[in-house]
Amino acid sequence: MRPGRRKKIKKTEKTYKFLTRMKGKMLFVFFIIIAVLIALVGRLAYIQLKSGDRYARIILNQQEYSSKTIPFRRGDIVDRKGTVLATSTDVYNVILDCSVLTSREQYLEPTIAAMVQCFGVDETELRAYVSENPKKRYYKVMDKLPYEEIAQFEDLQNDEKNGKNIKGVWFEKEYIREHPYDTLASTLLGFTTSGNVGIGGLEDYYNETLNGVDGKEYGYVNDDSNYEIKVKEAADGNTLVSTIDANLQSITENKIAEFNNAMKDGQNEGAKNIGVIMMDPNTGEVLAMATNRTYSLQNPWNLDTLRYLSADESTKAIHQAERIELKKYYDTDTIDAMTEEAWNAALSEHYTEDQLSNIRNTAQLNQVWNNFCISSTYEPGSTAKPFTVATGLDSGTLTGNETYYCDGGETISGHHISCIKRAGHGVETIQQSLENSCNDALMQMSYAIGPANFSRYQHIFNFGLKTNIDLPGEARTDSLIYPEDQLSTINLATNSFGQSYNVTMVQMITGYCSLINGGKYYQPHMVSKITDANGNTVQNIEPTLIKETISEETSATIRQYLQGVIVNGSGKKAKVDGYSMGGKTGTAQKLPRSARKYLVSFIGSVPADNPQVAIYVVVDEANSEDQAHSYYAQSIAREILKEALPYLGIYPDEELTGVNEGVGITGEGIQVEQTPESMDSEVPTEAPQSAEGEPSGQ
Repeated sequence: MRPGRRKKIKKTEKTYKFLTRMKGKMLFVFFIIIAVLIALVGRLAYIQLKSGDRYARIILNQQEYSSKTIPFRRGDIVDRKGTVLATSTDVYNVILDCSVLTSREQYLEPTIAAMVQCFGVDETELRAYVSENPKKRYYKVMDKLPYEEIAQFEDLQNDEKNGKNIKGVWFEKEYIREHPYDTLASTLLGFTTSGNVGIGGLEDYYNETLNGVDGKEYGYVNDDSNYEIKVKEAADGNTLVSTIDANLQSITENKIAEFNNAMKDGQNEGAKNIGVIMMDPNTGEVLAMATNRTYSLQNPWNLDTLRYLSADESTKAIHQAERIELKKYYDTDTIDAMTEEAWNAALSEHYTEDQLSNIRNTAQLNQVWNNFCISSTYEPGSTAKPFTVATGLDSGTLTGNETYYCDGGETISGHHISCIKRAGHGVETIQQSLENSCNDALMQMSYAIGPANFSRYQHIFNFGLKTNIDLPGEARTDSLIYPEDQLSTINLATNSFGQSYNVTMVQMITGYCSLINGGKYYQPHMVSKITDANGNTVQNIEPTLIKETISEETSATIRQYLQGVIVNGSGKKAKVDGYSMGGKTGTAQKLPRSARKYLVSFIGSVPADNPQVAIYVVVDEANSEDQAHSYYAQSIAREILKEALPYLGIYPDEELTGVNEGVGITGEGIQVEQTPESMDSEVPTEAPQSAEGEPSGQ
């Protein structure tokens, strides 16, 4: 073999051996890398299994993450024609995120300058706050601004040239309750406090219906460093379509105010309480409900409204509120034994002066917010007489052909109960006894009716029972009427003309509607429909017929009698010229009888034979030395109906006669022809007591 070839072979062998060694080393390194990777994967798997959640939270906390609540919009309350009575308006809170503002030096000056320019904030205070709280994420600079007041700032933020360094400011949306007519229907609507909690009226009763569900917006930086937003939209509350008519409500409140202003003096309002209810007798729908105690729905905590309260009412309200607070710390016997000094010392031990002031003010304001039409009870007086007559006719204990001799009163168990005409009315038919409001004749009817029938029909007319109107605070009267076994002859006699038992206004007008509409007792209600935020109907609330109280025949007879009261009897001053009417007056002497305080009333309906609207007016303790005249209530009813009837499309059905021309809202111009329909005689004053132990007439 040639030397050159041998040399070449040796060189090739060396190269092969070198490559072989290198390959072995590379394989070794490769296996080491594989082993390390396997170890790393195993370690990662171990960490994920054992501590994955903990590390995930750490990573998420290091990411930019934000969330905010999207508030729901509380539903509106509108009248029967769609007029908005209560609504929710969006407003904005100005929120400063100091951590963003201080994250870069170039953000501070333009942002503060923009806030001073747009919102007029104090620059020195703002700088001081940012300096002291550089990591603060949420600072409310201003609250409840309308959109118009934040629009300028948003324009600056969105300006690509001048707004790129305005950072750390955002706007938190919320809603505030607005009442376009402020005081209109205040006791009916109620108001809301923080957290969308309804206080009183429809706001309270339908709180859950009006409220919706908050939404949520989540913002975060994902694993790819992209900012993502996820939104769960808020579910807005539903809207209430009420049965009331804003125009009728306004007419009613204006006439009450007119009476009040004419009757009040420097110390007293025109009356302690005035209440009016207008109702559709064929459906139970409340068209208007008002009292003399109106308040601002925009500012219900205004203490100026305490002018409505007498000194006695204020004292009683404060005492009851303080007693409730003391019961949290002391038993009843201890509280009852406290002197005035001990009482005040006990309160001071547990409450600051500011807390006590708030408790006392709230207690008094509750009396103003109270709806007299449903929450107060009283003796109805002679407006109860049509119910007594209807009881006799429908039960068959009266035929309608009876006559009674009124000699000025009845003597029962040694007590003389007078008629309103001390000399007596003489012989009277049933209709005449209603026209003249004769107590003597009604007492004689009660003997024929008897305790069993009288008690049974009281419950048929729903006296002693709640009407379950859709408003909070309806008073219970079950303990304020006599059960059958306690209807002695004297109790039956006084009950027959509306004394010694208690009712509420809503009980009276609802029962009265059944007297005049053919005997149908409809549940009174305030809401006819519920719609969602888009206007779609969620629920139609149809009239609810609860029961039949009397026959159509009895109802027709009662309508005839009630028309006679307006044409020939005590209800002449309620007459609206050109319209046939039915109705009944009432004057109740309150307990204690010796105080000679009176509650007067009128309940009526138009047209007389086919009633389309019913009205009930109560004037409790008119500011007059001569309280005991039902013409106060009649005048208010007449003036309301004069405007309401044409508006309702109820046309005159009689010729104009000029009746009641020159008679004013307070009854001026009236020639009083008879003594008041009051109890002023030797009659026992024991009557059912209210739950608080107060006399039932109070």
